This record gives sequence, C-alpha cells and structure tokens, in this order.
Amino acid sequence: MSTPEKTENPTVAVAKKRRANEDQAKTHILSTGVEVRLRPVSAALISEVTSSIKYPKVPKVFNEDKGRDEENPVHPDYLAAKQDVDNERGMAAMDAMAMFGVELIDGVPEDDRWLRNLKLLEKRGRLDFSGLDLTDEVDLEYLYKKHIAVSGADYALLGRLSGLTEEAISAAAESFRSN
Repeated sequence: MSTPEKTENPTVAVAKKRRANEDQAKTHILSTGVEVRLRPVSAALISEVTSSIKYPKVPKVFNEDKGRDEENPVHPDYLAAKQDVDNERGMAAMDAMAMFGVELIDGVPEDDRWLRNLKLLEKRGRLDFSGLDLTDEVDLEYLYKKHIAVSGADYALLGRLSGLTEEAISAAAESFRSN
C-alpha cells in the first residue's frame, strides 16, 4: 500500500505564489516621476482612519413654543464645522491611500533636500508638522508621500485600485483641492 502524497493547502499555495511574484509586480511611475508599486487599500482601513475624525455636536437652541432645547442641524457655524470635518476626512482618506497603497521602489530619498524644502515651507507657516517626529522613518515616509511623491492626479488611480467609486474619488479630490 502506498502512502498518499501530502498536498499543500490551496490557500497557502496561492499566498506563497503571490509573495514570490510580489517582487516582480508591475511598477508605476507616478505623475511626480517617483517609481512605485501600487496596492489596493481596504475600505475598512480607510473607514477606520476617517471615522477617527469626529463630527461636532449638533448645537441646541431653546424652542419657546415647546419649552425645551432642540437640536439645530442647520446652524451656520455647525454646517461650517461639519464641512471642515468632511474636508479633513477626505484628506485623511487620501493620506491612508498614499501611506498604505504606495510602495516606494527606492524608499525615501537619502538626499534630504526635499525635507529641507518642506521645513522652509513649515517655517513660513505654509505647512504644519505638529504631531510628526522628523527623526521617525514612518513620519518621514508619510511626509514624502504626502507632499512629494503622490500628487492629486495619482489619487484617482489609487482610488480605482482600492475599489472606491468615482463619486468617492471626486469628493476626496475636491477636499484635496480646497486645502
């Protein structure tokens, strides 16, 4: 009696094949000239990032006819604050797509001229680096992708790759332009 050959789990076999082919995955040249590999970004990740930015509380006004406070979702200050949150969420979605959907082939450039230029813009009040550690490699990768490597034109490609609708891509692009 012969011993049956042990077969590899099909899921593991596909995973191994994909990982072996990852290094040969197609590269893209972004509109900025940076060579990258693009990866889809899960909707769950984008949702987790954007939902961490909370909407303001709806203001209340006293309704004399009813003798109680009621929410006023059409208050101009509330609507403006809500629009600001929508813009911030759009930017956060784009940041997540750039951070997790773009693999830099050559990594962050060792020549820090790009960083010196960004620091000058920050010094002049044009950029805000608060909350970032410029000695941390992940923070530097974020800055490089956000301000140097990925431009507005590249987000549509990233969005399609991640399965976002054209409406969602357009909404994010609009918030990108307004900032």
